[in-house]
Amino acid sequence: SALAGVSVAAMFAPPVDDPTKNTLRPTVTGTSAMGIKYKGGVMLATDTIACYGSWIRYKDVQRIHQISNDSVLAMNGEMSDFQKVLEMLEQKRVHEYCVDDGSTQTSAELHSYLTRVMYNKRCKFDPLWNMLLVGGFRNGEGYLGYSDLYGSHFTDDYMATGLGMYMALPLMRNQWTPDMTEAQARKLLEDALKLCYYRDTRASNKVQFARVDATGVHVEEPVVIQGEWNFQRFVDGSAKAGDGGW
Repeated sequence: SALAGVSVAAMFAPPVDDPTKNTLRPTVTGTSAMGIKYKGGVMLATDTIACYGSWIRYKDVQRIHQISNDSVLAMNGEMSDFQKVLEMLEQKRVHEYCVDDGSTQTSAELHSYLTRVMYNKRCKFDPLWNMLLVGGFRNGEGYLGYSDLYGSHFTDDYMATGLGMYMALPLMRNQWTPDMTEAQARKLLEDALKLCYYRDTRASNKVQFARVDATGVHVEEPVVIQGEWNFQRFVDGSAKAGDGGW
């Protein structure tokens, strides 16, 4: 018999050549990330939650990280895949340090590298389920680039990922100007984050900002933005009892 001498465990074991499957469906995810150029720098912002499905499982997650002396990375999507991206970038940083030739990669080069990684993984049907924003500032010029799980990429003066593409971008288009100050850029990002907080069930009002300018990278501690819930329909509700319910 062909099964003679084969153990029960071996019969039900997966094939040796069974491919490793990573993110076929995102599980723990972060929502919108946003970035904007202003006169003298670039600013990025996200909130600090990660959701397990629709459950807000983690409330103090950092989705903005410094990746070089003049570059910062923000993300939307699967948290474990983002951790993998950060590991790869750290390997590149260590290699760059070991070469010790005085040269460091620009934000544009890091963005290009991430785009190639994302496209390579997509072609293997094993995508890194993220939308990434790369912000940087060098030699008096700001850089803001986007890459996603398909390998799509572009640069712009302002951008958003996730539901922020639909909710925050119209606000940015109306209010962004090339000569806006840092304070104006922060106010615009705060308004965009607040807009997402009102309308995205997986967004939070606890947010984090990072900016890159001539002095370097500055990743701030999370802050809470205040919402306004005194709209009369919220107070009255639709029920005749006037209890504020829907």
